[in-house]
Amino acid sequence: MEEIVKTTCPYCGTGCGIDLIVRNGRIVDAKPSKDHHVNDGELCLKGMFGWEFVNSPKRLSRPMMRKLNGVYDKRGELEEVSFEEVYDFLADKFKSTVAKYGPNSIMGFSSARSNNEDNYVFQKFFRAQGSNNVDHCARL
Repeated sequence: MEEIVKTTCPYCGTGCGIDLIVRNGRIVDAKPSKDHHVNDGELCLKGMFGWEFVNSPKRLSRPMMRKLNGVYDKRGELEEVSFEEVYDFLADKFKSTVAKYGPNSIMGFSSARSNNEDNYVFQKFFRAQGSNNVDHCARL
């Protein structure tokens, strides 16, 4: 069974409309959305072919952490872990770093491939920690 999933291209901040062609739960093609108000039925090469990584067997699909004897250690081997474990680990690291070194010790670097709403929440998170150290790749 084939279906069309309408979405927004993730490759820049323009917001072009893409119709992903999905067959048996896998993306098999991408077409420009007809009469889309941003790209008017056109796509760049990234939008047209940039979806192919989704089906790659090399793609990570679960969180991984380096562990040694069951606890995080940068010298450890990569192990598959739950999202909850990663979230708890990151929250603890953020809290302890800010407590020890202050809010300017953390920073966030986002992506122009994210939509405006995601980038807004991202910068809001860092500002709520007391840090104004927020940037993204589109400025470079």
